[in-house]
Amino acid sequence: MNTTIYLTRHGQTEWNIEKRLQGRGNSPLTKDGIDRAKELRERIKEIELDVIYSSPIERALHTANIIKGEKQLEVITEDGLMEMCFGEYEGRKTDEVMKENPEWNIDLIMHGDVNLSAPNGENLGSVRTRVKDAMDKIIEENRGKNVLIVAHGITLKALMHYFKDEEVNSEVMGQATLTKIIVDKDNNFNIEFKNDDSHFTVKNQKLGW
Repeated sequence: MNTTIYLTRHGQTEWNIEKRLQGRGNSPLTKDGIDRAKELRERIKEIELDVIYSSPIERALHTANIIKGEKQLEVITEDGLMEMCFGEYEGRKTDEVMKENPEWNIDLIMHGDVNLSAPNGENLGSVRTRVKDAMDKIIEENRGKNVLIVAHGITLKALMHYFKDEEVNSEVMGQATLTKIIVDKDNNFNIEFKNDDSHFTVKNQKLGW
């Protein structure tokens, strides 16, 4: 019995554009972020989802409720899907932080450094651990179902590591794109497509993260 997992990232936020580290903090969705989430809602309107899981952070939860639309589904918040905690660097511009502390480089994290962390923050290794725990539980509780997960940039990198994506260290999911993964009864994974933005009516030049 196969389980289908759909993944998406929250819509674009003001801090995304400003290249600020959001982490456990929050910034409102932009108009573009809301519009792209609505387009994803239209794309999945005919998909029979059984459950939606979201990070409890507002930008993800807001996106999840937009995508849900008129589907009679509960959006379940899962702490294991929260974004990496950037500790003392949250809310600050990335280039300013890296200029102040050259030993801390967000690009290293994006390319798989599991040990680097901000002061009083989290490293990628611990993100992967909590994401694995969350996904193990979600899959086990939803065998044979269609599941949508709404999360964050680095969380999604940890999710794709869980799903054994060979390109996990070379890309970051775009906001409100769609990824589809089939999980068989033996927990083998097949990534059918990823980071797909074919539902967007406007292909904007990427701004910020």
